[in-house]
Amino acid sequence: MRLSAHSLRTLAKILVAVAMSAVLLILVLNAAINPVKVTTAEYSADFTDVSGLRPNGDVRVRGVQVGKVKEIELIRESGQTLARVRFSVEDDTPVTAKTQLAVKYQNLTGIRYIDMTTPVAAAPRVDHLGPANTVPSFDITSLFNGLQPVLNTLSTEEINEISQNAITLLQGDGGGLEPMLDSIQKLADLAVDREQVISTLVENLSRISDSFGGRSDEIIEILRSLEVPIDAAIRVLDEFIQTSILGPQFMRPIASIIRNLGLDPSLDINRMIADAFTTAERFGKALRILPGTLSVASSARVGLAASGAAVCSKGRADLPEDVTMLLNGAEVTICKA
Repeated sequence: MRLSAHSLRTLAKILVAVAMSAVLLILVLNAAINPVKVTTAEYSADFTDVSGLRPNGDVRVRGVQVGKVKEIELIRESGQTLARVRFSVEDDTPVTAKTQLAVKYQNLTGIRYIDMTTPVAAAPRVDHLGPANTVPSFDITSLFNGLQPVLNTLSTEEINEISQNAITLLQGDGGGLEPMLDSIQKLADLAVDREQVISTLVENLSRISDSFGGRSDEIIEILRSLEVPIDAAIRVLDEFIQTSILGPQFMRPIASIIRNLGLDPSLDINRMIADAFTTAERFGKALRILPGTLSVASSARVGLAASGAAVCSKGRADLPEDVTMLLNGAEVTICKA
């Protein structure tokens, strides 16, 4: 049975597609496995938490792969359960007594790697590192504890962006503070109680930092010190908005009341008070007496008459001279009922 030209072309396209798929699969597998093809040495280290780290994971120095994770096993030491990680690194990248190993996020899918930092200062080479030289893994989802109502208003891309900014900050990869502050601002803008959102984020970051054994204190302190000014700035912006909206409706009635009382910009309140109360002591005594005087004035036993009106039929009420109520310069006389 002979194949038509069209069938041959279709078969050729399928074969090419299969070949390209096979090549791409090989490239992907090589990228995932990415074995170290140089002479290596094997070491071990104990971690309190290695969640997300898997055998064949990377060991990196400043982002460059220098080794691979070989094996992970649980051990019991001094009454504490630890994860012992066996790994290999290139011979020219020694592990010393001052080397620090940290489990870090490789991406948001949860894959982790070991980041290795060795100070320049001379130190003896070792083949094992204890918990004092290791930084455990952390769960970035714990950052959002207590923030579910706010997160429901965000898209998946926005949540991923905030998560990545937090990871960058916590892992100390550089340039993480400003993006994280932008993320805090974004979350605060969506919340009714902005102070609560900021406080919750800082507390969650602090808990994650505590799981590092206090190795991220400086970052957390920066955030904590910025919590107050950030919240204050947000509140000030809110007040500007409220003033622009409510200001005219509130101030017009107040201005009308002031005009009806006969008060104007030329009125010297300081001089009026100085004339009525010559000393601070007399002013204090008048304030103490004033509540009782007003109570008596509002009762049925006395009546009020403006100064200059008809003489009180039953005489004026005798009051301490300090209690003189002035309204726009006009004295108010209290008459006996």
